[in-house]
Amino acid sequence: MVSGAEVSAIQGHWNANVKPNMQAVANALFVKYFTANPADQALFKSFAGVGIGDLSGNAAFNKQTLAVLTYVDKVVAGLGGNAAQLMKDQVAPHKARNISVDTIKKMFDFLPGFIGQNGGDGACVAAWKAAGTELVAAMR
Repeated sequence: MVSGAEVSAIQGHWNANVKPNMQAVANALFVKYFTANPADQALFKSFAGVGIGDLSGNAAFNKQTLAVLTYVDKVVAGLGGNAAQLMKDQVAPHKARNISVDTIKKMFDFLPGFIGQNGGDGACVAAWKAAGTELVAAMR
């Protein structure tokens, strides 16, 4: 289980840097993720064919990225509590959209580096690695 210090590191960075800029951070995260993992964009039918440079201006992309980060916001708030259950609850809906736990794991593997590039210190990055491992394990 993630420690109290890890929860504090994640929540502190999230509340100060992500939450106030949710849409911009969501878009930046997914653009960088799809740049690194271009095949995964095809999993999102509503913007699968949109060029990477045009994604942020696409309404379907904006809606999806905000929905994801809004849910992750709930997970972040639930760290040390119900976060694992919140992630378990996402397995079936994602499976129905052909998004596997392995794909979600790729995002959790990607997220700490993104956080580190966007203001998260070493403790926050390490905490995200620990939390990602725990959350993905809960989904299996």
